Amino acid sequence: MLTGTVLINELVDELNELKLSTMAATLDDLYHKPGFLEMDRLTLIAELIGPQFQEKVSTTLKNRLTAAHLKGSPEELSDCVDSDKREYLPAGITEVLSSFDLLKEATISVFSENQMPESLTLQKLSA
Repeated sequence: MLTGTVLINELVDELNELKLSTMAATLDDLYHKPGFLEMDRLTLIAELIGPQFQEKVSTTLKNRLTAAHLKGSPEELSDCVDSDKREYLPAGITEVLSSFDLLKEATISVFSENQMPESLTLQKLSA
């Protein structure tokens, strides 16, 4: 029959083998706290899963930032390497710009097969 300490050590070893080292360390710490036996089940589960989840999310975000060649955290854009080069346009800006009559007449050079430019004139047709 397994005693409490032997069972906890076995569970810690299994969690480590599953690459859940944060959860294993948390379980070991919780077991050695005086109020371990009085903890309700949901609190115990939350205490075990919480730190492992935070570590996983943190690692995922760091990997995404690294893949995007950024450093910092998503909460602080000022820490991003290229944040000063980015432009964030207001929502709906493309629709507003496309509604302006910016192009009334334009000349475009088109190259034919023998690379001689031919001029085309585009005019906006009235609706």
